[in-house]
Amino acid sequence: MKKLQCDVAIVGCGAAGLYTALKLPRNYNIIMLAKGDIQTCDSMLAQGGIACLRDDDDYDSYYEDTMRAGHYENRPESVDILIRNSRTVINDLISYGVRFDRTPSGDLEYTREGAHSRARILFHEDITGREITETLLMQVRARPNISIYENTTMTDMLDESGRDGTRFCTGVLAEDNKTGEKFEIFSRFTVFATGGIGGNYQHSTNYPIMTGDGCSIADKHGVVLEHMDYVQIHPTVLYSEKPGRCFLISESARGEGAILLNSKMQRFTDELQPRDVVATAIQKEMEKEGSKHVWLSFEKVPPDVIRSHFKHIYEYCLAKGYNILEEPIPVVPAQHYFMGGIHVDSNAETTMPHLFAVGETACTGVHGKNRLASNSLLECLVWARRAAEKIVKDHTREQRPRVDPSSLSVVMDQHIRYSLAEDMPSGDVSTDAVFTDRRQARVELICKQDGVVAGMAVFRRVFEILDPTTVVTPLVRDGERIREGQLMASVEGDVRTLLSGERTALNYLQHMSGVATLTRKMVDMLADAGSHAQLVDTRKTTPGMRIFDKAAVRIGGGGNHRTGLSDAVLLKDNHIEAAGGVKPAVAAAKERASFMMKIEVECETLDMVRDALEAGADVIMLDNMSHATMQEAIKMIDHRTKVEISGNVTAESVKRLADLDVDYISSGALTHSCGILDFSLKHLEVLD
Repeated sequence: MKKLQCDVAIVGCGAAGLYTALKLPRNYNIIMLAKGDIQTCDSMLAQGGIACLRDDDDYDSYYEDTMRAGHYENRPESVDILIRNSRTVINDLISYGVRFDRTPSGDLEYTREGAHSRARILFHEDITGREITETLLMQVRARPNISIYENTTMTDMLDESGRDGTRFCTGVLAEDNKTGEKFEIFSRFTVFATGGIGGNYQHSTNYPIMTGDGCSIADKHGVVLEHMDYVQIHPTVLYSEKPGRCFLISESARGEGAILLNSKMQRFTDELQPRDVVATAIQKEMEKEGSKHVWLSFEKVPPDVIRSHFKHIYEYCLAKGYNILEEPIPVVPAQHYFMGGIHVDSNAETTMPHLFAVGETACTGVHGKNRLASNSLLECLVWARRAAEKIVKDHTREQRPRVDPSSLSVVMDQHIRYSLAEDMPSGDVSTDAVFTDRRQARVELICKQDGVVAGMAVFRRVFEILDPTTVVTPLVRDGERIREGQLMASVEGDVRTLLSGERTALNYLQHMSGVATLTRKMVDMLADAGSHAQLVDTRKTTPGMRIFDKAAVRIGGGGNHRTGLSDAVLLKDNHIEAAGGVKPAVAAAKERASFMMKIEVECETLDMVRDALEAGADVIMLDNMSHATMQEAIKMIDHRTKVEISGNVTAESVKRLADLDVDYISSGALTHSCGILDFSLKHLEVLD
């Protein structure tokens, strides 16, 4: 079995899955699975369009239309989220290149569909879903951090038990449909975007491969499902005697004036009612007449609208022998959409940690018992965006790197021995005056402030160097949030060792935890503000403490800049001035530095940024620039190289940088202005 590792696994390559991937940072390793080929997703089939709030005055009517269509079984908060986020999603799609139809004056053109009280549907001809999905796919294919595995079916989910016994998702199992090769995909977060259930029905507008895989696998692992009986029947698909997927006749056809007729060519219902009402009316009319279908007439739709707005429907029907410009077409209801699915909250989180669900496989509560036309594309994109945002926050908050003590071992013991010698150059006269013989004792490590712990391995090693028989039993791990009064560890050994090593052990732990706590605070501030940048440290560390400082930054969730001058080429103002400018400095560095070395250039002006780009710098540091100048510089760089922000970055100022699309934000404050996190060794008990 082939094993793969990624930050996020997304099962499904429809609009929901693609948009989730695009809203995740470019430095995330993302694996996407498509059960069929990349074109076989129901998002491609959506004809009518995507709903959008027209203006503030439209809110109440849009809200009521959605609730009424859903028989008021919708989650009100979900409907509110959908409507209020609609314009943001539309603007995003336009920025990606989606070509919504426009009026002659260039404004967005809106159409109306069934159960909408006004025209609020954006569209591209009668292939809106294809236009959106193909545009998103083009953007995804341009991202080197995203890998797509086509014709690969998810066969199961991977999960594990946490320390508290709660099970959480750790990835998926999958199989190549053609070769039979099996995959074990481990991921920090998993997103089910597996589509609907139409493949389980004899007549459906869905692709046959849509068989509810996400729901069945989630149910197998105890993930909560909701409203599994809420299945929508679309009123109008082109009637055919042949089995297989049915061709949809868009809701917007009736919104533009198409009418339903019985076998006597008489109109029998209001075509603009909610879908379930219209579908029921058609079914009753068929039963009453003993017919296999009813008729849909375009006689009231202007010919130019048919040829432009319904171009593909017109061409498809013509190929089947029906000219909708001249005659009605036979239509019947068919399974179309699934309103139930995997229960998710407002951020697309399921009831299993680290597992998200978006699109038709998820039950957000937006649709209630019956979906309002053209809310499906909007819902899948709104919740995909929210899923990505929540993943970024959780990834930043929870997935803290643990520092292996071996990474400190090169200097740790030597440094500890020096510190112990500094503290007691001639022994511990206070302890030696009281205790002359070995006596076994135990003491407890207590936290005196809320924060993040870092340096437990160093704390333990102090006592082991003094006496290898000392036993330190930690109750927390580096990177965990701790609270005032919390018991952190117990230390048992010779009472003289406990007393003599106390201050040195606490000094390391307090300092490293102070660094980790400030780092976590600033990392969380960036995440909460929506930044994808990595917070990193600098060389502004206490002499002799750098290895400990930088380990603490990593434990706190940040990253490390250079550990020392030997790590990478960083051309600062004095290097550049002495070399005669950015370009000659970079040229000299490229000629003399090892090919293994990256070259970063510190830039204070836009001219320096331009020169660094032209010279081929690997990283550009925007140093002490104004916010407006940094925005202009970032636009100029346009992802052609890595970008770092530096200069007086503190906990007070870091949130103001969150809107800048950069890779790194460096802060000397992490190590030179962190303070300590206070701990004490208390409740010393002599055991013999």
